[in-house]
Amino acid sequence: MPFTTNIGTPQGASLSPVLFIVYLEHALRDIRPVQNDKQEPVPAEIIYADDVDFIGKKDADVNSIEKTLKTHCLKVNVDKTEHTSVRKDSEHWKTTKKVGSLLGSKEDIEHRKHLSKIAFNKLTNIWKSGNKTKQKTKIKLYNSLVKSVLLYNCGTWALTKTDEDRLDSFHRKQLRNTLGIRYLTIISNASLYRKCREAPLSMQVLEARWRLFGHVLWRDRNIPANKAMLFYFSDNKRTRGRPQTTLPITLNNDLKKLVATKRELTIRQTWILYAS
Repeated sequence: MPFTTNIGTPQGASLSPVLFIVYLEHALRDIRPVQNDKQEPVPAEIIYADDVDFIGKKDADVNSIEKTLKTHCLKVNVDKTEHTSVRKDSEHWKTTKKVGSLLGSKEDIEHRKHLSKIAFNKLTNIWKSGNKTKQKTKIKLYNSLVKSVLLYNCGTWALTKTDEDRLDSFHRKQLRNTLGIRYLTIISNASLYRKCREAPLSMQVLEARWRLFGHVLWRDRNIPANKAMLFYFSDNKRTRGRPQTTLPITLNNDLKKLVATKRELTIRQTWILYAS
């Protein structure tokens, strides 16, 4: 039975967020019949915790959402709401932040580098402590406090070979500074990785990318991520100009490299067999 009340929950009460989620779900039910398009691979709304993203082909679609929410006494906070337009002639949307990451891969990488530099500089006293702090301890601190910032959400990055090389170079520079290895000291990249018990950062990104892809594959086929993957193989005509480096394209290139590597190993094993 519905009832009226003018008494809210106390501040900090655990019941407040639960009631808000229930009420928001009730309001969204009036929006979905109008907004949802079954032909589109991505739904009209994406919800993560208390954040909601609404997607529409026209500005009128987004404006209608605000009007519907007003009928439920829900007001959109203008200061905390960002309106993003995705257009062919503009790349402004790539600098939009969603769940802590920028939508553009290159933009997000530069943002992550900047944040990791800040985290690295906060521990300068430890890096310069010399033998007072063991190298093993320094590497552990670097992995937990700096590298974790750099690799946040890296499984969604669509990288080119140039991007991977720059990322590896940035990683090696931080490893050298962590161990106090200056530019006058000559050390090979392989020796540096062995000393730090590390792998090239591009390989760690590759692992995260395929781990994410594996999670997508075992989920239901109707989730947005799986629909977007199937949409990649669409026969629709592509736009003119240089194709964008997307995550499905990067995964496809990874598969080609894997097949080529297997072929090389087979040829090498055959050559060793005949040589012996």
